Amino acid sequence: MLPQLYQTVLRIHLGESQYLKLQLLVMLLQSYRTVSLSRLAELFPQPIKYESRVRNLQRFLNLPNLTVRLLWFPIIKQLIKKEFRQKFLNRFHRRHGKKPRLIHQGYLLLVIDRTQWRPRNLMMLSLVWGRHALPVYWELLGKNGTSNLRQQKKVIALVLRLLRPYPIVVLGDREFQSVQLAKWLQSKGIDFALRQKKNTCISDDRQVYVALKDLEIKPGVPRFYESISCTNMKSINVCYI
Repeated sequence: MLPQLYQTVLRIHLGESQYLKLQLLVMLLQSYRTVSLSRLAELFPQPIKYESRVRNLQRFLNLPNLTVRLLWFPIIKQLIKKEFRQKFLNRFHRRHGKKPRLIHQGYLLLVIDRTQWRPRNLMMLSLVWGRHALPVYWELLGKNGTSNLRQQKKVIALVLRLLRPYPIVVLGDREFQSVQLAKWLQSKGIDFALRQKKNTCISDDRQVYVALKDLEIKPGVPRFYESISCTNMKSINVCYI
């Protein structure tokens, strides 16, 4: 059985038969851990021929109202609202309240990542949920290899609108280390931590640039640089390493 929050949202946008079919699919995915349409059609408890079950599931998965924005975004918003409400209540009931899993030092941690899965190139944005990641939005890229700034801004902007007005910190690995992306996030008032390549150069006077690998930074030891230039062509106000 799906949680009550999920049921409420799904019943708004799906008919009763569509809702029951989705529940059955989720149960099969959890039990058998397969996304193969042919295998799901074999397992689906519907008293019709196998070929008909395949076509039936194909039509269901192509429904125009079976989208991330329509069904998943409202659930994410309600989960975050609940977590922030819990944090507020914990101030007055620390002995009995539970620690919010989505909130870290007053911020939502939004992780951007890209992965190549067989022929599919997927960019995903997730919220840190305790020791796990809660997927928020994902998009298939129309090419192989790394993403570009335009694709990154498009995906991030969509999720930023969803999470407005909560405080957010965007986390990204070295694929998202560009100064242009950092300055774009900064212009929107979004804090960020973007992992840099070791040959990235920084300067505090915009004259002498030093590569990060030459700063003798030890793992686990933080340093804070304020009002620096990052690379010899772009500048950014702050950098935390």
